[in-house]
Amino acid sequence: MMNASQSRNSPNNQFDRAAPRLSTLNSQPSTRAFSILYPLSSILVFLSLSAYAHDPLANLPEPVSIPEAWDVLTQSVANIDKCIDTNQLGTISTHVGNCSPALRLLQSDAKKKGDPALVAQLETLFAAGDAVIIATRQRENPAAKARDAYANYSAAIFQLARAYTPAQVKGGVFVCVHHPLERSPDPAAPCPKCGMKLVRRRIPSSLTYERAGEPSMTLSVRTDAPLKVGQKVTVTLQLTRVKDNAPVTHKDLLLMHTEKIHLLIIDRSLADYHHEHPKPTDAPGQYIFSFTPAKPGPYRIFADVVPAESFVQEYVVADIPSDTPPEKIDPGKPDRKVEADGFYYSLKFDSPGGAVKANQIMVGTLSVSGPDGRPYNQLRPVMGAFAHLVAFNEDGKTVLHVHPEGAEPDSPDRRGGPNLTFRFYAPVPGFYRLYAQTQAFDDSIFAPFNVTVEK
Repeated sequence: MMNASQSRNSPNNQFDRAAPRLSTLNSQPSTRAFSILYPLSSILVFLSLSAYAHDPLANLPEPVSIPEAWDVLTQSVANIDKCIDTNQLGTISTHVGNCSPALRLLQSDAKKKGDPALVAQLETLFAAGDAVIIATRQRENPAAKARDAYANYSAAIFQLARAYTPAQVKGGVFVCVHHPLERSPDPAAPCPKCGMKLVRRRIPSSLTYERAGEPSMTLSVRTDAPLKVGQKVTVTLQLTRVKDNAPVTHKDLLLMHTEKIHLLIIDRSLADYHHEHPKPTDAPGQYIFSFTPAKPGPYRIFADVVPAESFVQEYVVADIPSDTPPEKIDPGKPDRKVEADGFYYSLKFDSPGGAVKANQIMVGTLSVSGPDGRPYNQLRPVMGAFAHLVAFNEDGKTVLHVHPEGAEPDSPDRRGGPNLTFRFYAPVPGFYRLYAQTQAFDDSIFAPFNVTVEK
């Protein structure tokens, strides 16, 4: 069991304040599924599968067929729109860059077919893409200028699609979960390396943050006893698919950082955090785990899953009820240095005064010192990373899950630290309790930080 309540100062908090409107995560907490945080440093749909898996944007393979070229174009152009909408302008150049090999392949094909008009039409798209990138780098109103340039670019792509068949434009590409570089336009083709059924390839709009889609599953909860502080309770979960009410079994989920289901569990005061991994029972779609609450009141579960059907990460949310009232959130002052289990942690954001702004990608650094006060570089891997940073907003609906940037540990013998850099994107302002989970010996250490995100 992973429990944060014993490894921090234990400030009380409040959970049910009136929260800002959420355009991305606002939903009924018992049924809503969320898709969040795809950082270079973060939770990944493609998981720890290969080098490509860790950075599916920068390492997108060049297309080898007309349908694959159009798969890249349609997804990348749609992703540019999403990046403008979420103010992630720095990612747009990657999407435009990924369009270039696709356009070159189409141009080469047009030359072979002797279609100079189509070749010329394709040539204009390179300049239109450059205009989008240039607009994102303007000092004044870059988002508005990028929107105007994007309108021209997307319209030109739409016009180009008329020169191709619907099957070429909308056919899509299918990849192997375990070997993402193995791809085919045929959804029925098995992976040539492992024989596994292929799934539709999805190019994420960002490796830092993506808006949620519609929920694909629901989560129901029951316990073997009422929640009581200090008493272990066994919790049974039921995952059900929305579209057909079918149970969501282990085989329906992808492995994500060594586990198929990560449960991020928090009390309403945001003072007691648990990270659990439930085990499947003999009943389809049913999972079980135990934990010991350290605070009164109900607890909220954010079940972090990636359905194999969609390749899209979701947070399925439900509450563990309680007969006792919760404690209130006490934001206190922003904590950037804390002690946990004899280790010392500091949190720094690379911005003027260390301010954290909503709807902006912020670069942060977590630094770890040992009990002797010296920088500690012997952090052990924990679930495929040297740290997991999970932040809960006071609204009770927004959760952020981030991993450090750079190479992830490829064996249990790897060691990390003392400084871990990550990217942080908060979709809404307000108070966040951020937990840095690391491992120095056999058990996880949870270091809590108070972070206020400004508008």
